[in-house]
Amino acid sequence: MADLSERLEAARAEVARIEREIAQGPCREYGHQWQSHGGCNAGCSESCGCSVPVNVCAKCGDCDYGDNEEADQVRKHCEATNG
Repeated sequence: MADLSERLEAARAEVARIEREIAQGPCREYGHQWQSHGGCNAGCSESCGCSVPVNVCAKCGDCDYGDNEEADQVRKHCEATNG
């Protein structure tokens, strides 16, 4: 039986291997790595001046086009205050 130091080193190596697999794996399996890419008009109404964040995945380049949780909150707030 390996001593605790050897078991710990083996566990760290396994974690590092899994992290590499996730980082290199497809976003559909492991999720996007969203990064802020600016903003766009929220489209709450014809006279809307609200801005929502737009994110782009650093791994695959996919864009959420402002379809994200923070943007949903902006739209809900606009609707609540402006009817």
